[in-house]
Amino acid sequence: MNVPAKLPQPVATHIADASSNGVWAQLLIMLEALKGSPRKWVLISLPAGSVVVISAIAVGQVRLNQWQGALYDTLVQRNFSGFLHQTTVFLAIVSALLALVVAQTWLTEVGKVRLRGWLVRDVMDEWLRPKRAYLFAYTGESGVNPDQRIHEDARHLSELSVDFGNGLLQSSLLLISFVGVLWGLSSQVVFNWDGKDFTIPGYMVWCAFAYASVGSWLTWWVGRPLIQLNADHYAREAAFRTALVRVVERAEAIVLYRGEADERAWLDDKFNAVQIVARKLAGGVARLTWITSGHGWLAILAPFLIAAPGYFSGRLSLGALMITVGAFNQVQSSLRWFVDNFSRIADWRATLGRVVTMREALRALETLHENESRIDFSEHPEQKLVLEHVETFLPGSLVECAVLNEERIELCPGEHVQVIGDVTAVKTTFFLALAGLWPWGRGTISLPPRDDMMFLPRQPYLPTGSLRSAIAYPAEAHVFSDEAMRAALSRVELGHLADDLDRKATWEKELSLDEEQALGFARVLLHAPKWVFLDDALGAMDPKMRASIMSTFGQELAGTSVVSTGRSAENGFYSKTLHLRRLERQEKRSTPLSVDAVT
Repeated sequence: MNVPAKLPQPVATHIADASSNGVWAQLLIMLEALKGSPRKWVLISLPAGSVVVISAIAVGQVRLNQWQGALYDTLVQRNFSGFLHQTTVFLAIVSALLALVVAQTWLTEVGKVRLRGWLVRDVMDEWLRPKRAYLFAYTGESGVNPDQRIHEDARHLSELSVDFGNGLLQSSLLLISFVGVLWGLSSQVVFNWDGKDFTIPGYMVWCAFAYASVGSWLTWWVGRPLIQLNADHYAREAAFRTALVRVVERAEAIVLYRGEADERAWLDDKFNAVQIVARKLAGGVARLTWITSGHGWLAILAPFLIAAPGYFSGRLSLGALMITVGAFNQVQSSLRWFVDNFSRIADWRATLGRVVTMREALRALETLHENESRIDFSEHPEQKLVLEHVETFLPGSLVECAVLNEERIELCPGEHVQVIGDVTAVKTTFFLALAGLWPWGRGTISLPPRDDMMFLPRQPYLPTGSLRSAIAYPAEAHVFSDEAMRAALSRVELGHLADDLDRKATWEKELSLDEEQALGFARVLLHAPKWVFLDDALGAMDPKMRASIMSTFGQELAGTSVVSTGRSAENGFYSKTLHLRRLERQEKRSTPLSVDAVT
C-alpha cells in the first residue's frame, strides 16, 4: 500500500532546524515535554533525592580529606594511640560514605529506568497519534528506523542523562566544598622575591582553574568532531540492522531467486559504511585520549609542584601539604569533569539530537505540505459518500495528480462501486485519500462516520499474539464470542484454523498472502461495518475463493457499501464504476460529468 514520496520542503526545513538547534534548545524542547507529563513529579523526586545524597557525600569527602592530613601528621609524630584513633575515625567516615554511595547508586539506576519509561512513552505517544506512523516514513532521514530511535537511542539517552546529571552535580558540589579549603591553604604557600616573602591570594585555586581550563579547551578542540561521528555511527548501525532483518524476513524469496550473492554484496555495502565511520570514530577517540590521559597523569604531579614553595619554605607541614594536594585534586577533578567525559558527552549529544529530531519531525507532520492545497474532509449528515471536484496530488514530485472523470459523485449506503485506473499508484493514492492518509489535493470529500468504515489494504496487519486477537483487531478479543470467530473463519475458508484461536504466533509468517487476506476479511464479518473500502484486498486469492468471499455482501453483509480499487467481481456486483486519470496538475479537465452505471 505504501507509495514512495519525497520529503516536503516545509517539513524538511523544520527537521533541519530541530537537528541544527544547539544543545540548550534541544534540552528546552525535552523539558517542555516533561512539563506536560503527568509523571513529572515522580521524575523530579529522584533528582531531588540525589541532590540530598550527593550533598552528604560531598561533606563526607571534605571530612575524609581533613582526616588524611591528620593521619599524616600522626605518622610524622609516630603517635601510635593517635594512629589508632584516626583508624577508628576512618572507619566511621567510610561506613557513612558507603551507605550514601549505595543510596546514590540506587537512585541513579531507578532514575534511568523511570526516565527511559517516560521518554519512550512520550515518543510513542507522538508516533502513534492518528496517521502519524504512516506519514512519518515520508520525512526523509528523520523517518528512517524509528524503532532504533525509540528503543536504542531513548535507552542510551536516558542512561547518559542520569549519569551526567549526577556526575555534574557531584562535581559542582565538590568544587564548592573544596574551593574554600584550597583558598585558605593558599595563604601557606609563600614565595620569596628579592629577600621578601609574599603570598598570592587563592594561588592554589587559580592554578587549579588554569590547569583545568587548558585541558578543557584542548579536549573540546580535539574531540568536537566526535559529536557528528557518533550520530553517523548510530544511523549506519541502524541501517545495517534493518538490512539484516529484511534478509531474514525475505529469506524464502531470496533463496528461490538464488540471490544470496547479491544480498551478501548489499549487506557488505551496508556493513562497510558502518566500518568506515567506526574507524573514524576510533581515530577520534584515540586522539582525544592523548589529551584526557595526559591531563590525568600530569595531575598526579601538578599539585606537588604548585605547592612546593610552601612546603620547602617550612610553612606547610606534610599533613597540610597532603590536605592541599587532596583539595587541589578535588577542585581540578571537578573542573575537568568536561575533559574526562567529553567522549561520552559527544555520544549523549548525538543521541539527544536523534531523539529530538524524531520528536519534532512527528510534531511537524501537522504542517506537512502546508503550502499545498488540501482536500476538504467532512462527515456527511446522511451517511453518504460524496466527492466533488476531487483531485489527489500524487506522491513524489507532486507535479502529477489523480483526477476522477466525474465532477460530482454521490454514493448511497448499500452501493457497490469499482474504481479503475491504468496505474496502481493512482488507485492506491485515491484509496489513501479516502482513508485520510493522503489529504493533499483539491475538492471536497464528505464521508460516513469513521466508525462505520473499514479500510482493507492489499496486505492486512496481523498483530503477533493469539489468533483470536488477530481476528478481532483492533477491538479487544473478548468482544466477540468463540462461535462468531469460528463461523467467520469457516466462511472465508480458514476453518482449519478454528481450533487455533488461543495459539500465539507470528501469523504473517505462518500464513500465505491469500490466507492473510482471508483472515483480514474475517475481521470484516465480525465487525460488520456499513462501508468497506478495498485496495486490491483480495487480489492474491484464486477467482473461486474471491467470488465466495465477495458473495458475503449479498448475504451476511447485505446492505454494506463497497468501494474497491481491486479486480472485478462477478458480473452485476458493481453498480457504478469510477474512472481515475493521471494528469499534470496544470491540465484542465476535458471530460464532462459521467457515471458509468452497470446494471
